[in-house]
Amino acid sequence: MNKTTRNASCFTRRALTLAVAAGLSSGVVANSHAELTGFYDGETLEILTPWTPGGGADTWGRYVSATIGPYLGEDVSVQVINRPGAGGVQGSNEFQLRTASDGMTVLLQSAGQVFPFMYGSDAVRYDFRDYEPIVAMAQSGVVYASADLGIEDPLELWEVDELIYGEVSPQAIGSMALAAFALLDLPHDAIFGYQSRGPTRLALEQGETNLDFQTTSAYTSNVEPLVEEGTAVPLFSLGVIDTDGELVRDPAFPDMPTVAEVYEERHGEAPSGVAWDAYRAVLSAGSIKMLWAKADAPKDSINDLRYAFEQAREDEDFMADSVEANGPYEWLVGDDAYTAMSATLDVSEEALNYLRKTFKERYDADL
Repeated sequence: MNKTTRNASCFTRRALTLAVAAGLSSGVVANSHAELTGFYDGETLEILTPWTPGGGADTWGRYVSATIGPYLGEDVSVQVINRPGAGGVQGSNEFQLRTASDGMTVLLQSAGQVFPFMYGSDAVRYDFRDYEPIVAMAQSGVVYASADLGIEDPLELWEVDELIYGEVSPQAIGSMALAAFALLDLPHDAIFGYQSRGPTRLALEQGETNLDFQTTSAYTSNVEPLVEEGTAVPLFSLGVIDTDGELVRDPAFPDMPTVAEVYEERHGEAPSGVAWDAYRAVLSAGSIKMLWAKADAPKDSINDLRYAFEQAREDEDFMADSVEANGPYEWLVGDDAYTAMSATLDVSEEALNYLRKTFKERYDADL
């Protein structure tokens, strides 16, 4: 399998041009909405972000707040409102129970509050299926190994005597990698309890572990230098969900195989069945950032929000800035956003039971 690394500098206007040529602006016609109604003229839209400032989801929300206003109408202000607590559940419950359905507040979704929802936590009072999807972005990441293992191809992982993977918790964003390992039936040991993915990377650098996963931004910033100096080896990407709900190569790493391709090369057929459904559910839960509106918000507000993002993604300057800030990922609007999340939102009880059983057997973890 071919493997390559791509520097952050690749996220340029040229990358945008190639991305658009490859179809990153697909869905505009199918998802087009009416002209702006002026619903937000002179108003302030709040993005309720259920985490503290500074994290990946908060950063994405602040990018939206800083850029989308001009597309929403005249003199529109967009502000991020942080409501942290319980890994995102507390703020999401507030959106459900206390936020008015006046169109002036949308909820930012990321992995933290999706996993408890997917696994049926008693603490959850919200249901994304009851909301209106506005816009989403499916970002992903890369599984890589220490060069000390002496491997260059992902199929060589099964020849390693001891693989040790570092993780925050079974329901953290890195559980996407755990679900990938389950799909691949990859023997490994896992160490839980790291505070974030930064410490898991440092654990690999220091020899405490030899297998790790990092999101796209963290990989390009912190791991590609390790690859260049010969201390880390990229193996495969987790892939991204496209507008048809299918797993495709990560546009940030177009020459790197996905977990599905590794599976197919190892088994001689494409992945399918409950393990595949479970992986796709975990991937969409962990990789997609999204804005939701309440279903009973004024229709003009939902129309204008979707229309604004449709117009933004047709703007070359906006998209060039987005590629620089977020990577070469598509803005999925309306129904396309829901389709990308459907593997999670429509996950079967069979797939959930598979995940519960697998994580219990492999990691003694209760989901």
